[in-house]
Amino acid sequence: MDRIITYNFSDNFIKNLADFLLERFGQRNKDFSRVLCVFGGKRPALFLRRELSKFIKESFIPPKILSIDEFMSYIISEKQRLVNISGLDASFLIYNLTKDSIPELLEKRKSFGEFLPWAKEIVSFIERLDLEDVKNQALSLIEECASIGYEIPQSVNRMLHHMIRLREAYHEILAKNNIYSRGLMYLKASERVEKKDFVEFDAVIFCNFFYLHATEMKLIKNIYNKGKGICIFQGSEDEWSVLKSNARNLGVPIRPKTEDSSKFDFSLYQGFDTHSQVCIVRHILRNKIEDKDNSVIVVPRSETVIPLITEISPVLDEFNISMGYPLKRTSLYALFVSLVNVHESKNNNEYYSKDYLNFLRHPLVKNLKLGSSSAVTRVMIHKIEELLRGSEETSIGGRIFLELNQIEEEVKIYLRTSETLKNMDLQVSVDECREVLEKLHSLFFYVWEKVVDFEGLADALIMILDILVEKGRVLRIPFNRKVVEQLYAMGEEFKHCSFSREIFVCQEIWHIFQQKLQEGKISFVGSPLKGTQILGLFETRSLNFESVVVMDMNETVLPKLKIYEPLIPREVMLSLGLDQLEKEEEIQRYQFMRLIKSAKSVH
Repeated sequence: MDRIITYNFSDNFIKNLADFLLERFGQRNKDFSRVLCVFGGKRPALFLRRELSKFIKESFIPPKILSIDEFMSYIISEKQRLVNISGLDASFLIYNLTKDSIPELLEKRKSFGEFLPWAKEIVSFIERLDLEDVKNQALSLIEECASIGYEIPQSVNRMLHHMIRLREAYHEILAKNNIYSRGLMYLKASERVEKKDFVEFDAVIFCNFFYLHATEMKLIKNIYNKGKGICIFQGSEDEWSVLKSNARNLGVPIRPKTEDSSKFDFSLYQGFDTHSQVCIVRHILRNKIEDKDNSVIVVPRSETVIPLITEISPVLDEFNISMGYPLKRTSLYALFVSLVNVHESKNNNEYYSKDYLNFLRHPLVKNLKLGSSSAVTRVMIHKIEELLRGSEETSIGGRIFLELNQIEEEVKIYLRTSETLKNMDLQVSVDECREVLEKLHSLFFYVWEKVVDFEGLADALIMILDILVEKGRVLRIPFNRKVVEQLYAMGEEFKHCSFSREIFVCQEIWHIFQQKLQEGKISFVGSPLKGTQILGLFETRSLNFESVVVMDMNETVLPKLKIYEPLIPREVMLSLGLDQLEKEEEIQRYQFMRLIKSAKSVH
């Protein structure tokens, strides 16, 4: 059996794979359960099952289909439950290990919050070392050079000098607690595959991989040499250096047997900003694409998604979005950043009146129904603003900093609120007005003043979300449902992180909370098999569409490259064989060319 198969870019990969499965394994009463297909991601599984059902047209048992991450987990988790370490826990572990072994590295960043950006970079570096199976022997050479001194800050030199000890200690603690990072999972799976014979499968098919980490190559080569592995590629080693490297490692040629028959209509458009671009996309969908269910819109920048769907919704019956939208572009993010600001600018027990008002004026706060009507909260906040600005003589007028009890004791707030509500035909007592203000202060200020650890932060965050959902208007915007879910998940992460009960300085808690908010991504729910697909470039792997629309074909956006390494110098990466910049450019170019060459029209 030919176990290295190569298709052209013009071939429909999923259709060809379905043909291959039917031809090689379809004679067993439509039972493909003894075949395992491994893809780079999860999405192609749905398309492969659909393609098989089109051919078979009756019930069948599909092959087992896993992403490469799931396959690595499958190899090492047969006899144990696999637990993955969270990003925050990994960073905190690195912080503590650095504190023990390289304390001088913390000279100017002693707190966890200050060290967090460095910790993330160190975790990322160790992940790369693990994924590429870089041995400590190679790192020891780096240590020698670091002791002589690269032309980089001395603190980074010291960190490189101690990297072996740091990496070993990190692995040791993970192993002791039966926890895995992604890199360690790949490393252990590539080692354990030697003893695994995969008797449960007749064939393990690796589908449309391009760049392979050293651990992935080691694993695939081992399964291939055992006679169980089948590799299906797309493209030729004569055109792609990555495929040439794969061919050399596997000891086989990677070349299609037929000529590439790519032929597509190609159109270029110019827009002057995001909104002009989405208008152009709407025009293309309305006038130039007939089969919208066989179309994809590639969106390299996730922040473009909301303007795009706002513009194209009238011309599409159905669409599916499979990419994260930045949490920092939502109203809930603005609410919590405002909350962080008001607590960070506090002077002892006194709040900065400008930040205090900015927070209260947020629509999600001032429309809370904490009394008989949401109008009570809204009118009261306007009255507080007027009195703070000195509309009439009061104890709080013109104050730059003030305590919450000073605001609560100002009776004119409640009198003016009650009078205004009466003019609106709402009978609200002074006592109810006071009660509403005290609830506001308790919910957003007093409770947060007591936060000294991340368990307390989680409790306060979840309590606010509960109130926003029960007493506010947050869910009147359907998109906010996903934002709220993401924030609840963030609260649960804080509550269950390894350092949830450790005492922190308040400013440090706020700093870390704000960083987490900035990194957050909102996922959309839809049907990947129906309607126009709206995807990032890497979500298109292995998939084919008749019509392809790609937005933001601009330098720095596509390809999106990380030119500068913030911590580890490029010369160190190169000496370890980790030339990410060149590889990343080729990976993105490959995915782009593969997508457009299989299409009929490209915009």
